[in-house]
Amino acid sequence: MPTYYVKPDSDNQFPDKDTTPVLDPADGLRAVNIPTTSVQYFLRYWWMYAFKGDDSQEVTAPGNLPNLDIDYLQGLIDKQGDQINQQTTTIQGLQKANKDLKSSNELTQQGLMEAVDYLSSQLTPASTTTGTDSTATSTAAPASSAASES
Repeated sequence: MPTYYVKPDSDNQFPDKDTTPVLDPADGLRAVNIPTTSVQYFLRYWWMYAFKGDDSQEVTAPGNLPNLDIDYLQGLIDKQGDQINQQTTTIQGLQKANKDLKSSNELTQQGLMEAVDYLSSQLTPASTTTGTDSTATSTAAPASSAASES
C-alpha cells in the first residue's frame, strides 16, 4: 500500500487542491495510505478525498468516486480467486491421479486373476475316476429313494 504525502487544507479535513501528492515526506505534509488498486483515482482527484480523522492516514471518497475500502476488498477478492484457481488445479490433479491409480489397480487385479487361472490349469487332478464314481452313486441314490416312496 503506497503512502503519499499531501498538504492539508486550513481545516485539516481535505488535501489542499493547490498542491499535488508526493511520495517523499516533508514538513507540513500529511501521510495518506492509498490501496494500490486506487492510486489512479487518488492521484486524479486527491483534493476530493476527505481525511477520516485528525490524525488518520486514511481518506474517504466522496459519493461520486470509488470508495478506497471497496478497492482494497476487491484486491482481497482477487487474491482469493487466485487461491481458488490454484486449489481447483490441485483438485483436478488429484482426481487424475486417483483415476490413474484405479486403472492401475484394475490392471493389477486382472493380471492376478490371469495368473491364478493359469496356475489352476497347471494343477493335475488327484483322481478322475473317484469323481465319476461318486457322481454315479449320488444319481442312483435319489432314484432308489424315489422308487421306495411309490
